[in-house]
Amino acid sequence: MYMLGYFVASPVSGYLSDKYGRKIMLRLGYVGFLLLDLMSAWLPLLSTILVSRFFLGCLHAVCASVSFVLMIEVMEPKMRTVAGIAEGNFWAASIMLYGGLAYFIRDWRILQTAVTLPALLILPVLCFIDESPRWLFINGKPQEALLVLGKMAQWHNVEVPPEAAMTELVDELQETRASTTQQQLSLWVLFKSIIHGALMLFRTPRLRIITLFIYVDFLMVGMVYFGLSLSGTNISENPFVYMVLSGVMEVPAYSLTIPIVHRYGRKRTLSVLFVISGIILLCLAFSSAAKSTVAVTLALMGKVTITGSFQIAIIFSGELFPTEVRSRGVSTSCMMSRLGGIVAPFITDVVGTVYPWAPFFVFGLGALVAGAGTLLLPETSNQKMPETVGQLESREPLRRKLRSAPV
Repeated sequence: MYMLGYFVASPVSGYLSDKYGRKIMLRLGYVGFLLLDLMSAWLPLLSTILVSRFFLGCLHAVCASVSFVLMIEVMEPKMRTVAGIAEGNFWAASIMLYGGLAYFIRDWRILQTAVTLPALLILPVLCFIDESPRWLFINGKPQEALLVLGKMAQWHNVEVPPEAAMTELVDELQETRASTTQQQLSLWVLFKSIIHGALMLFRTPRLRIITLFIYVDFLMVGMVYFGLSLSGTNISENPFVYMVLSGVMEVPAYSLTIPIVHRYGRKRTLSVLFVISGIILLCLAFSSAAKSTVAVTLALMGKVTITGSFQIAIIFSGELFPTEVRSRGVSTSCMMSRLGGIVAPFITDVVGTVYPWAPFFVFGLGALVAGAGTLLLPETSNQKMPETVGQLESREPLRRKLRSAPV
């Protein structure tokens, strides 16, 4: 139910973020998630708990995709990889803490409350988050963008480009997306607008290729990642220890991939990690040492490579999609990963009960397919992110009027 909520809300959150801005959606998402999480821990009926899990998944989609898009849009190119991958260490730390807390707190209601209360500390921070300057520019709000850039300039001791140059830049961006804007304005029904936004990702040739193959990557990486995460009882005698160890193994996955990505780029690194993960999981599938040290070691090695793949895929998708549709592209990609997450427990619990080797065979084969598909995507390392769909299709770089700008 949680993954289903994430799946359903991902394209909606992407559309709303592109239309109304990153900041407002981020604030609403976090406040709603924390309040519902605390309330849902004490609901009396299973049916109401399942409904709350669905809506928690919806709000998680908003928090995850919007916060990531906002982060990469304010980062300079050389820092995107570091920030986008290194932030996964906080996810890894939470997995380790959750496994340890679950060992001592066996009542799930108290456990959920205990892990949610510290998250309330994020609420004051939300008051200091600014809107994405890129989003402001692409939506014709240069004055507001100038205020945000002014803050950034003060922090970094640089000068803000003249307002006239920024206005000219906005005019050029608006010309490249005029036809798209006209079509969007004619769709006054939200549902039709969401469908239109999703179809936009398939409307032009290059954007269509990017969308299709990044969707395959996310579908497979979600299936493999959540499949390994949920296979503790099938791999280890102690699922609590397995959970903690899986969190520990994610730390090198996030940390060591940063220099590798800097050196070899997104595409090659992601493809190689997928292939290595697939080979490891196929070895696990045909290994006869169930619930042994060998099985746990292979599973954890697979967790390292697929975790690195997951984080690079998120960075990669954010750089592949133009600003005009970036939030929709990233959010619908994450939607595909949650589709893999929905399928994963059925593969491990239903198929795995009959054929213990089958889940890891499916996961390994899926990783190999994703590795091959990644090679068909363009490299984005050290490249300027496209602002509009027209700019992506023309492959013509935007006139660089703002060479000294901090963005």
